[in-house]
Amino acid sequence: MTSSAAPRAPSHCYVGIDRRLPELPAAFDLPAVSKLYEERWPGRARPGLRVRARKVHDVDYQPSARCLVAHELTLKPGGDEPVETIGVIDVRPAGLGLRVFHEDPGLPWLADAADPAKVGRHLSALELAPRSRIVRVVPVRYKPGARCLLRFDLEVGSHPSALFGKVLAIDGNRLSSALSVLRDIDGGREVPRVLQPLGYVPELHMLLLPAVAGSEFHLLAFDTTVAPAERLPWMRKAGAALAGLHAVPLPAAPRRRIMDDAAYLARFSTPLARAAPSLALAFEEALRRLESARDEEPAAVASHGSFRSDQLLIEGDEPLMIDLDGLCWANPARDVGNFLAYLRWKAIREPHHSSFVEAAIPSFLAGYGSVLTLPDERWTARYEAGSMLKIAGHRFRKLDVSEWPLVPQLLDEARALLGLPSPGAASRAAVHTIPASVRAALDVGGMTGRLRPLLGPFGDGGAAQVVTRADLVWHKPDHRWTIRYTLDGDGDALLGKMYREAARGRRVHEIMRWLWDQAASGSPELGVPRPLGWIPELSMLVYRSAPGRVLGEAILDERAPAYMDMAAAWLAALHGSRLPLERAFDVGAELANLHAWSSAVAERDPDQARAAYHIARRLSERSSALGAEAGRPIHKDFHYQHVFVAERASVIDFDEARLGDPHFDLAHFCAYLALLVCRFPAMSTTLDRLRDEFLRSYRRHAEWEIDERFAAFYAYTCLKIAKQLCTARGLPPRPQAEEAHRQTAAMLEEGLTALERGF
Repeated sequence: MTSSAAPRAPSHCYVGIDRRLPELPAAFDLPAVSKLYEERWPGRARPGLRVRARKVHDVDYQPSARCLVAHELTLKPGGDEPVETIGVIDVRPAGLGLRVFHEDPGLPWLADAADPAKVGRHLSALELAPRSRIVRVVPVRYKPGARCLLRFDLEVGSHPSALFGKVLAIDGNRLSSALSVLRDIDGGREVPRVLQPLGYVPELHMLLLPAVAGSEFHLLAFDTTVAPAERLPWMRKAGAALAGLHAVPLPAAPRRRIMDDAAYLARFSTPLARAAPSLALAFEEALRRLESARDEEPAAVASHGSFRSDQLLIEGDEPLMIDLDGLCWANPARDVGNFLAYLRWKAIREPHHSSFVEAAIPSFLAGYGSVLTLPDERWTARYEAGSMLKIAGHRFRKLDVSEWPLVPQLLDEARALLGLPSPGAASRAAVHTIPASVRAALDVGGMTGRLRPLLGPFGDGGAAQVVTRADLVWHKPDHRWTIRYTLDGDGDALLGKMYREAARGRRVHEIMRWLWDQAASGSPELGVPRPLGWIPELSMLVYRSAPGRVLGEAILDERAPAYMDMAAAWLAALHGSRLPLERAFDVGAELANLHAWSSAVAERDPDQARAAYHIARRLSERSSALGAEAGRPIHKDFHYQHVFVAERASVIDFDEARLGDPHFDLAHFCAYLALLVCRFPAMSTTLDRLRDEFLRSYRRHAEWEIDERFAAFYAYTCLKIAKQLCTARGLPPRPQAEEAHRQTAAMLEEGLTALERGF
């Protein structure tokens, strides 16, 4: 009975999300949160208390009104044993409030449920561990205002050593009675195994549950170290278990219909529209289609209510259902559709599981069909679409900003299930369906064989390495995909970069090989990740991960000036090298780009049209400056996220490399530093100083001086960044709504100033 929360994005990702809640980013800054809890811990804590916020546990965001952020905390009282608990920060327009989890106004009985002495009396009354004392109460899972799972640790030597209490906002008598009915039904092995409560405490709204020694179903099902053929039977068992629940007669329970789900989904419209307005219409159209389903639903059955792979445990080699808080009567398609939707979401979030998910779906359905007739396909599609809309809505209600780029694909798949076309608005940011070649590249078994010849001999005589994980970490829709491969026993990952155009990929591979050889034979400044080879059938170049940290993460490190010098030394070495490049900077093509970028800005942010067109026009008038020098190797996409720093710099992404003017790379790098200043104004002095350090270092390494070409290329890059901001592209975090507008305006102003005054 454990819980794990997904990692949260850094606090700066929340800057500008909601102007009415200016302190929202502070609730996600774990060091600052730790200090806040120490300063304001309820009850005047003893001197010497130390609080460490380990991670964000739960978020409930209501635009412009409030955001509840729960944190998993470790308290270290002076001289006492550390205590694990959960705290809540309540963000409102007026500021931040703070409380401990059990001070929940929506669960007024939770404080007593977290009191060892009071719970101990209830355990004795129920004859549960009557001679054992509760020594510790630990919150395991907590949803403010809704429910809380507590672990009661009993004194050493007692049996059992722990019990669990599930505290609910609702009256749990009905649920407890229904679970008892399931226990008493004698229906043979097809009756589902359900985690049975040991008792119910009405005044605490608390189900008492046993500790379970079994494994978590979803960990077993998605364990890539186990062959898919060995895991698919678990999916079949999950389907059979669900059908077993649907087959049993239960007492009266709440009824859920498609119209009820549509009404629930409507609550997500505002958070989604506020954070991603381009997706609002696609979401609303899908919601309206769900609401328009007027044909009669099939007979209702006993329904789990939120059936997913993480609602099952494995005990005694059989599935055990848990978390039936949402037990209801519903169309059987509701549970089936929900399970399928979460499988699809797993494949979207972790594409290396895509092949398994495609095989798991028919196995799950076959398991269900071995017990009951499968639900009507139309209704299954509707409920699956509804669950996808729910998952999408939760990304915004929970502020899972790292997963926002995946929402367009969820909406596209939901709309397809409902017979709606893929929306143009969503496709701007869409993560497109993964091509078959990329699916092959995410197959850990197949990639073990493909990568092994590139790894060289194993000098220690050990067993050949195998791929244990494959993660799609970046892609440019329909053009390039980057996959990280984790090998057993290897601390360094491999990167595979796939190209739609094989010739382009081979070219990048040759550039990296040339630079690697130069670095090894006398030009150590030209660091690149070690290229390992080219896989023709996948159009993939393979290389070792770059050593050190990406410059964007180290830019405020105390060694930042040294890192700037490394980056400048690398760039000067590239510009002075004889790297053979057949492509050259094409002024005509770049002027066409400028026109396209200014038009994109005008379309998506009409208030900035004049500034964008002005920059494009001025650069067109000064085109001679853009093409004044075009014979030196340039990177053409040189910025802080493409530079890794350790003892020296290493640079990645040579897709745009060509012959051109060194001023281009310098201006490009500095314009992206200006974007950082725009996003984090408090860092402006530091970043300006580092920019100057970078330019001084380059001047020292390359004997170079700034002239008017720098200003022209700087304005060019500012317009490029403005276009990226308007189209939700470019470097993350990608802002939305008002914040995107502010950053676009600021970068265009940077470009205009450079053209008018010089840099």
